[in-house]
Amino acid sequence: MTELFDVDSIADIGSAEINLKVNGQPLPGVFVTIAGPEHKIRKKYALDKARRMRKQLARTGKLELDDPVDEQADETEHLADCVLAWRGIAKRGVPLECNRANVVALLDDPSKGWFRKAIKEAYEDAENFIARSAVP
Repeated sequence: MTELFDVDSIADIGSAEINLKVNGQPLPGVFVTIAGPEHKIRKKYALDKARRMRKQLARTGKLELDDPVDEQADETEHLADCVLAWRGIAKRGVPLECNRANVVALLDDPSKGWFRKAIKEAYEDAENFIARSAVP
C-alpha cells in the first residue's frame, strides 16, 4: 500500500525568525524576524505594486520602468517594513534597538552591504516561511 502524504503536515507561516548568514555562514546569535510571503505587509506591497503597474499601463498603454535609484529606495522601505524584530545585533558593543530608523540606516549604509544582502536572501528564501510538523 502506498503511504499517503498529509497536506496538514506542512504550512505557510506569516513570519520567521532567521539566523542571518554572511557568505553562507550563520552569524552566531544574530536572528532577524522577517515577514513571510503570506504576511499582510508583503501581500499588501505586492498588490499595491501590481495595481500601480496596471494603472500606468491602462493610462499610457506602455509599461515604464522606474529609475533604479527609486527602485532601490522602494526596496529599502519595503525590506524595512518586513523586518519585524531582531536580537543579537549591536553597534559599538551596545545592543541596537530594532526600529524602522535603525533598520533603514543599516540597509542604506554602503559599508553594510552584507546586511542588506543577508536580509534580502532571508526574505527571498521561501523555505524560511514553511513549517513542517512531520517529516515524510
